[in-house]
Amino acid sequence: MFASVIKEESMAERYKDLVRETRGHYIGPMPVQTFLDDFLPWNPDTPENYKAAEIPASRINMLKSMAGAAEAKSYQKFVDAFSEWPSDAAAIAGADDSYIKCPISFHDTHSKRDPSCGKMGMDITVYDEERADRIPTASDFSKSEGFVELKPKENYDAFIDEPRQSLAAQARANATDPGASAVSEGGDDALVQPSNGTPAPTESEIPTPTPSYPFENASSKGVETRGQLAAYNAVIMGVQYRSHVFSTLVCGTFVRFMRWDRSSAIVTRRFDYTQEPKILFRFYQRLAQLTDRQRGVDPTVTFPTEEEDKTARGKFVDYASELWYGQTESFHNEQGKISELSLLKMTFAGDAYIIPAPVYHEGFLSPFGRSTRRGIVMRVSDNRVLYLKDYWREDSALTLKESEIYERLALHNVENVAEMAAGGDVDGMQTIGHQYAGAPWVYWITPLRIRALHAHRILLLTLGRDLLTFPTAKSLVKCVADGMKGHQMAYEKARILHRDISVGNIMMKIRPTDDSPVAGFLIDWDHCVVLDLIPPGNSHEHRILRTGTWQFISANLAENPRAEHTILDDRESALFVLAYAALRHLEHDLSKTRLDDLLEVFDVYFYQEGQPDEGGTRKQSAILTGAFGKVKFAIPEVSELFQRLSPVFAFRYAEPTAPKPVRPEDSEDEDEELDRQSQEAKYKRGMAKLNRGSWLYTALEAAAGWMPERGRNELDWVDNTLATKVTVKPENKLKRQGDLTTADCNIQLTRVLKKSKGYDGRATQRLTSNVMN
Repeated sequence: MFASVIKEESMAERYKDLVRETRGHYIGPMPVQTFLDDFLPWNPDTPENYKAAEIPASRINMLKSMAGAAEAKSYQKFVDAFSEWPSDAAAIAGADDSYIKCPISFHDTHSKRDPSCGKMGMDITVYDEERADRIPTASDFSKSEGFVELKPKENYDAFIDEPRQSLAAQARANATDPGASAVSEGGDDALVQPSNGTPAPTESEIPTPTPSYPFENASSKGVETRGQLAAYNAVIMGVQYRSHVFSTLVCGTFVRFMRWDRSSAIVTRRFDYTQEPKILFRFYQRLAQLTDRQRGVDPTVTFPTEEEDKTARGKFVDYASELWYGQTESFHNEQGKISELSLLKMTFAGDAYIIPAPVYHEGFLSPFGRSTRRGIVMRVSDNRVLYLKDYWREDSALTLKESEIYERLALHNVENVAEMAAGGDVDGMQTIGHQYAGAPWVYWITPLRIRALHAHRILLLTLGRDLLTFPTAKSLVKCVADGMKGHQMAYEKARILHRDISVGNIMMKIRPTDDSPVAGFLIDWDHCVVLDLIPPGNSHEHRILRTGTWQFISANLAENPRAEHTILDDRESALFVLAYAALRHLEHDLSKTRLDDLLEVFDVYFYQEGQPDEGGTRKQSAILTGAFGKVKFAIPEVSELFQRLSPVFAFRYAEPTAPKPVRPEDSEDEDEELDRQSQEAKYKRGMAKLNRGSWLYTALEAAAGWMPERGRNELDWVDNTLATKVTVKPENKLKRQGDLTTADCNIQLTRVLKKSKGYDGRATQRLTSNVMN
């Protein structure tokens, strides 16, 4: 329901981020024929004369003419070569073309960017003429069946098929010797260098294997191309409902086919289209006769009737009017008017639902990982509005499917959690990269760790609004209290540890009437662990490692990424949720500079290549010094709450001083010994309080009672962020168990400080670092 635009000048840096995030997720080089047979097989009803249809020489010649054309002309040459293909082949096969499931067309869109997707643009966009209600004249990621990325030279290739020796020396020799061979001694997979004295690529442009993952080209051009490919394929999968997508990369005269899903990209060995042009034509012949499922299109998502569309929009308008206050309402109106949304119809678990079509935001740029989408939907059978969560889950030995978690919570009568209407995996929607990661043709040094993911959907009857739209301080504290009470009951009664307490996962219930009490509830159990599934002894392989949202994880976990994630860490996260919300949206005395500085507590981290992020010293310091309690809030009870909470959490980080060794010559100092004993007793009492299950939520419930009452139209909510710096920490979602990576090159410790995007009308954005989540 919300859109955001990435500034064009920032895309180059974002591509570099994507290259780092996706490292180790490219499987190749797969033999081309194996790729075609495995992923684009001829279907049983496809006639032989279609498979063997002759490719006109005029098409082949047009394709080959790209090799000598200027870049600006190559796009149209490609389109001309494939215009009406493979329809021509179908015509040759006869009148009955029912076996053609995807009548495709090719469009030159290199200069026609998609205004709704960050102004990105594909070079050649491939459309399915039956699925698109109209064929766009520009790049349209929401309707694209795939794309072709054209690069003028071979050294733009994102991948390297084999180790190359003396590449830089060979390139320089070719550049200075007009008579040198056009292909270096490395063979077909070596750098093609023009034999007309064209200057050699600069040192940074020479194809260079990435340490540990040598299939990935680490040169500046290779990084740029791979970042582009990752972004474009990610956006297609983000704004559509699909399991995978096919795309084509052309660099100079070399071609690669790619199959992208949420776990990895499988990439072919390259081939020279001037030598083997028919391969490219056969690829699209095969694509056209694949079913929706084979092409990755989710067949459970179609279009609503006109009446269903109209009814759903009315329901969504009624729901949205309950959600927004102040500046947030203004943002909502600017970002996505319900009247302008495209709606879809999803069939799941025996019911049909009208859902808003996904709208691009920056989180869609990450191709691999969970790709969580959330929003309201309308159930067609009774026109009831529900909450949908759609994402890609991973199997884990320590937890259950999230739908099964909700069933377990209901079975144990856990309060303050959402009620589920339906949930489960989506049939036929799973990733396959893990099946190919160990194939003999895969080029790697460090083994690829590709996860098996399944599309999973949850439909909740309980509706809420995001915590950061709280109207009053009282409602904020009450909702966090309710969420943490549900958290404790889940731990005690259902033996479940949530592990992701954040502003996005504690929600406020929609109140049916003005007199209905304010209430909060806890959602998003996809990172929880079921304690009963942990083997006895809790061996290293089965330790509960940290996860969560970076801004809210405990100081202990931020500073010690391999520490065990315990219930105390989740309770501390609740403190940071309260502080984050209060600093940003309650009136206080901090200047812009001081507010910026204090908000850095949530975002500071150290980036280490190949290692988990660290950075909890600022959080620990804020707790030990009582920094949140020192802020003078306009509502003094808020300051008092932090003054009461922080000292209790401080006991985790301030152990009592050990007694000094006693020496004979030491004089007895009874006062010093009594003071030490007092401090030790105080520490024990503090830790006992911190470990007491009911302590936190009862303290918050009591605090909510102190907060001033407000009328229906009275607000405490303000927007203090308008004057603060707002950027994005590239990955604020942490690794799950087993996702730790090994360093694949020298560790470069860089202190990074970025402000989080924070609240923009959605839950706090958790951009996924895809080697991690």
